Amino acid sequence: MRPGWNPADAVSPVVGVMLMLAVTVMIAAIVSTYAGGFSGGAQKSPQSSIRVTTDLDTSRIYFDHDGGDPFLLSSVNVVLRAGDNETILSEGDTGGSKVQNFSEVGSTGSSDTAIKAGDSFYIEGQEYNGNQGMQFGNMILTNNTPITWLVVDKETGKTISMGEFYL
Repeated sequence: MRPGWNPADAVSPVVGVMLMLAVTVMIAAIVSTYAGGFSGGAQKSPQSSIRVTTDLDTSRIYFDHDGGDPFLLSSVNVVLRAGDNETILSEGDTGGSKVQNFSEVGSTGSSDTAIKAGDSFYIEGQEYNGNQGMQFGNMILTNNTPITWLVVDKETGKTISMGEFYL
């Protein structure tokens, strides 16, 4: 053994480095857990494939669920856009000036109707200009005008499905 050298002197820096490393790992784990909790709370909106058809004789727009996530009819809005005009329709508008009917095809009228693959729902407006179009409140849809439609989840505000059609 060298004079003036103590084996305990060599252990002290190693223990210090190990303690610093352990504390750093613990802090990283705490920060990671805390930050990871923020992303876990985000709500997921349903995503579905929907096909749209129209019937001028009944002033109806049919939405056929072709696949994807189911959703409650009471939890969606249907947005119609033609040019700079837009209207937002929901099941709660039924019977008013905006929409005459907003329900599942063959429904018994339950407000918590689930729309899943294979199901269809429709919105019914008023006849416009002798079957030349449809009217939903102040929104008038006419022949040969491109109409963009969106089915939007009310809770998250995210689009479930969208597309375009012509009357």
